[in-house]
Amino acid sequence: MNKKSFVYTEIKKRILDGTLPPGCPINEVELARELNVSKTPVREALRELEKEGFVENIPGRGSTVSNISFNDIREIFEIREILECGAAKRAALLCNKEDVKAKRRQLEAFKPDQAEETTLSWGPEEDIHLYIIGVLNNKRLTEAYLRILDHIVRIRNQFGKRFTHHRREEILTEHLNILDALIEGNPEKAERAVQVHLRNAAAFLMGLILPRREQS
Repeated sequence: MNKKSFVYTEIKKRILDGTLPPGCPINEVELARELNVSKTPVREALRELEKEGFVENIPGRGSTVSNISFNDIREIFEIREILECGAAKRAALLCNKEDVKAKRRQLEAFKPDQAEETTLSWGPEEDIHLYIIGVLNNKRLTEAYLRILDHIVRIRNQFGKRFTHHRREEILTEHLNILDALIEGNPEKAERAVQVHLRNAAAFLMGLILPRREQS
């Protein structure tokens, strides 16, 4: 791994996990010193991250971690719906039913802990989205989804502590409904189950941002 790739990977990891939160200024000199590199690979990495929407450059102020806006969530979930609903429809006909049943058993054993309502924790249900994409064995589709998955992970980590116990229970039910549709081999039902889940998720997240949006 060259220096630019190393620096890019490290900065992106910190942005996704929230170590570098939205709005955080990025000090190129400090990063270069910490990562034991010159400022050049840091600047190159930041330019790449800016293209991907994780960093913004403000003239006269330098680079900062981009905020997650109401419109960001709307656009990301719109892309997800286009990709994932179509994928689920095809996956219902192509998936290995025994694999899906195993995933369903795994989910049934997972129950959100009410005592940890405000704790950031994600159960095994979150990998079913990538699983559905993977069923289609389409390299380009998988690559496209992985690009958007970085934004999904960032949103999840940013807002996870604000998910209520009730919403976590809803998420579990919605994921079980998706798996049931795949097990039944019902394309229309699978498509609809994914659509319902994504629209509920988007509405919940946008509801968290909306008050701030109205105040601005």
